Amino acid sequence: MKTIKRRSFVQGCCAGIAALSGSRITKMAFAQDEQFGRDVLINVFLRGGMDSLNYFIPYADPDYHLARADLGIGDSSALDIDGYFGLHPAAIRLMELYNQGHLAFIPASGLPIANRSHFQAQDYIERGYVGDEGKQYGGWLARHLADTAAGTPFDGVSFGSSVATSLESFPGAIAMNNLNGFSLSGSSSQRNDLRRALRAMWNPEQEFGVVAHQTLDLVDVIAANSPENYVPVDGVEYPRESIADSLKSIAQLIKLDLGLQAATVDYGGWDTHESQAGGNPAEGYFAQRAQRLSDSLHAFWNDMVNYHGKVTMVVMSEFGRRVKENDNRGTDHGHGGLMMVFSTDLVEKKIWGQWPGLSSDQLFQRVDLDVTTDYRTVLSEILITRLKQYNISGIFPGYAFDQPLGLFGMTTPVRNWDMY
Repeated sequence: MKTIKRRSFVQGCCAGIAALSGSRITKMAFAQDEQFGRDVLINVFLRGGMDSLNYFIPYADPDYHLARADLGIGDSSALDIDGYFGLHPAAIRLMELYNQGHLAFIPASGLPIANRSHFQAQDYIERGYVGDEGKQYGGWLARHLADTAAGTPFDGVSFGSSVATSLESFPGAIAMNNLNGFSLSGSSSQRNDLRRALRAMWNPEQEFGVVAHQTLDLVDVIAANSPENYVPVDGVEYPRESIADSLKSIAQLIKLDLGLQAATVDYGGWDTHESQAGGNPAEGYFAQRAQRLSDSLHAFWNDMVNYHGKVTMVVMSEFGRRVKENDNRGTDHGHGGLMMVFSTDLVEKKIWGQWPGLSSDQLFQRVDLDVTTDYRTVLSEILITRLKQYNISGIFPGYAFDQPLGLFGMTTPVRNWDMY
């Protein structure tokens, strides 16, 4: 597994060629075969443990306000969804997508066992295995792509400085901060010289040479569609934020039709132990973070308007925050969190899963929101219905997928997957 860690293709070209050394591609046609009908999957990971209770707010619950006398957001500020839940006012852009039926909220979701360590909880989720022995399995997305990848340089891409753990062990995975990372280095004349040298180095009549030339062809395709000059659809403006830059690069990759199957995006800064809000609970640091996240997701989804039927996006964090606020106007590591799924194929506009409640006898260990939806339940249904991946026991070792939520209308028991 190689990664592009700087805006250079001197090593990146070798990474792409090495990743493709076993490829059977025979023409410059990188898009996935339409007969498979698989969506592009985007996995957005909110690192740091996002306070889901102040993002997706049970504002009508008196226990919520008892636990959060300073941080609780009431009905005068929360964006009402169903009379009980509401969105943080800074996330107003997502109300549009929810009202369109393109966004599913799954509260009280996460790891089936409590783990309040950022490192371990993230590792378990990204490996798809609850336990340290999961390291032997690599990442859950890597296992999916091992079955389905077409052998293109963009089968699996992590937008960031390194390949996400979820893609670990997939040999074709690459990492880049944006599409500029997939380029030749040097001045214009140097790049032309390097391009000619690399093409002359590999015989295009031999299999490895075919792969090398196709990788160089991709460099030329991306150079001809400069990321700096990318124009989203009318009316869409991406905010100036790292997650927006990553999502914009994903949008361009999808539109260039280069065979992207899965992409991961990290967005950190959610470890809000102190100073989570300003004098008004709906303002301050968390509100700024929530707005940037929501505006970025909204921009990407609207930019994908002509590709909605081919894209599924899932947003998650390693855990939620404790129900009771701390003495520093912040929240400590908790258990149950929130997942969000974006798709135009959701069967119903509603709050998904089972809400456990916030009274002390309903809380996990009497302090945390309980988990009633295993995160793998959501991912499994996405894999089966949107990515045509039926080997769930292979993707999530040791996990028994007994019953889907039905996000996409799936009600078939596990034993009948082959009939789905």
